[in-house]
Amino acid sequence: MRVRTVIGVDIGGSKTHGIRAVDGEPVTEAVAGSANVAAVGVPEAGRQLEALFAQLGTHGVEAVCAGAAGADGTESIGAITRLITGLVPGAQVSVVHDARLVLAAEGLDAGVSLIAGTGSVAWGRRVDGTEARAGGWGHLLGDEGSGYRVAIDAVRHALDRMDAGEPADRLTGALLSRCGLADRTELIDFVYVRKDRRYWAERAAVVTELAAQGDPAAAVIVDAAADALAALAARVLGRLGLAGPVVLGGGFAVHQPLLQRAVCERLVGTEVRVLTHAPAVGAVRLAAALPRPEMEKL
Repeated sequence: MRVRTVIGVDIGGSKTHGIRAVDGEPVTEAVAGSANVAAVGVPEAGRQLEALFAQLGTHGVEAVCAGAAGADGTESIGAITRLITGLVPGAQVSVVHDARLVLAAEGLDAGVSLIAGTGSVAWGRRVDGTEARAGGWGHLLGDEGSGYRVAIDAVRHALDRMDAGEPADRLTGALLSRCGLADRTELIDFVYVRKDRRYWAERAAVVTELAAQGDPAAAVIVDAAADALAALAARVLGRLGLAGPVVLGGGFAVHQPLLQRAVCERLVGTEVRVLTHAPAVGAVRLAAALPRPEMEKL
């Protein structure tokens, strides 16, 4: 049987990671800037994908799978599909929500991926191919339990204490320091000027660090995040009739053991794993599973 060359791509908020593989074995790996259409626009996404595929090489590539946050509607999927098709002519191209890559990266055909990064979402699949998802509607409509939401909840906590005439507490002081601000009155304008959600998601570590040290205000915020994430996973598990496993993905969940433990405590009786492979590995697996063209099978 002829060898099959595929490319798997993980389109994140800050970078795009690609792996070229031959018969499932990685041979080339490359990184470019974000090609998330919703975040950077189509022209910039095209430039970053072009840079990525130039590093990976496209000769002989039969299939490409790309996972992207927010790849839900036909418009975003269509835009990314057209960009990749133009760069890898003749290849089969599949664009999926990045949550799908998590299960595939762990070699699972069934289970639930629970992502908590800049945003949050739960996506699940049964062996028969039935799928379900919960959340993932973006920061204006949801993203509870995400790094962004945790940081903004810390800002709200600081402003609520200010409105109540209470002094700044430890969490407020740590947040101000991480943002380079001198006083909590500066937070209001700062939040509206700094609209980059990734910036705020990175500040969520302030909250988890203090919560791990026993700070009560930080602990309340982390507990609320764990409640929200566990609820997303439980909803998908219930809809699909699955017992598990749940795989935690996304930068916030993967790098915060305290949050991991809190989610596990709320999903008693369910196997919870933490993602151990790069999501692009899952994209390679999905690309390799794409059916060959009918003419080639004859």
